[in-house]
Amino acid sequence: MRRTASKWGLVTALFALSSHAAAPVAKLITIGPAITQTVFALGAGDRVVGVDDSSAALPEVSRVRTVGYQRALSAEGVLSLGAGLLLGSAEAGPPPVLEQLKQAGMAVETFSNAPTVEGARARIQGIAERLGTPERGRALVAKLDQDLAKAAERAARVKGAKPPRILAIYARGAGTMMVAGSDTVADTLIRLTGAVNAADSLSGYKPLGAEAVVAAAPEFVLLPEGSVSAVGGAEGLAKLPGLSQVKGWKLVTVEDVDFMGLGPHLGQAVARVQDAVAPASVKGGGT
Repeated sequence: MRRTASKWGLVTALFALSSHAAAPVAKLITIGPAITQTVFALGAGDRVVGVDDSSAALPEVSRVRTVGYQRALSAEGVLSLGAGLLLGSAEAGPPPVLEQLKQAGMAVETFSNAPTVEGARARIQGIAERLGTPERGRALVAKLDQDLAKAAERAARVKGAKPPRILAIYARGAGTMMVAGSDTVADTLIRLTGAVNAADSLSGYKPLGAEAVVAAAPEFVLLPEGSVSAVGGAEGLAKLPGLSQVKGWKLVTVEDVDFMGLGPHLGQAVARVQDAVAPASVKGGGT
């Protein structure tokens, strides 16, 4: 009797295991570029069936459908993709739509978009836990810390020199130009390079004003790569009030996702800016 029970127990266990292995992988929708970048870096990109518009700049999602602007999602558009889980930044919304998704049976989880390194670490690990890959999350955080340590070492080597002044501008055309002050992703990115945010007297994003730009006296202007053509490149920027009065500044770019959110590739974005603004004697060193 014991042998029979044992046999049936083994059969039941094997059946449960095979059923689990055959279960379809849960489909994901990711909202927010840092969220999307993290999910792909964790190896779960094959589960992503939809992303928001701002994530579409990532080459990894070139064949993934978009579901609109992250703050103006449509419940119908999201649900049409058949995903069981939505991972988004705290900016995802509007709230009534997220509630509709939950009522329709979709799991929805949002993560803080705090523009700090600590926030980036917590976001990576939180997403990894939710996806059931905590070890990968810890490895990704360790790589981020390693990259940032190299950047800090590199910045320290020019500590005696006057740090470069960088003005970060968010632009989607000449009519929508915003300067990134403190408490922004761009501010954190700039500070990690060892440079100074030329608009750090401001908080958040503020309209580009001629007087403020002249007072900021930037040596470099930082733009998301996708915005360069929209403003006419360096030549177009040079015609804008304020920048037309500041002489000698140079244009520097980062990938759009790195301007909008602090993801697992933050260290690489910092190194890219350092390459562009560092003195020739330390270009490429320590990276």
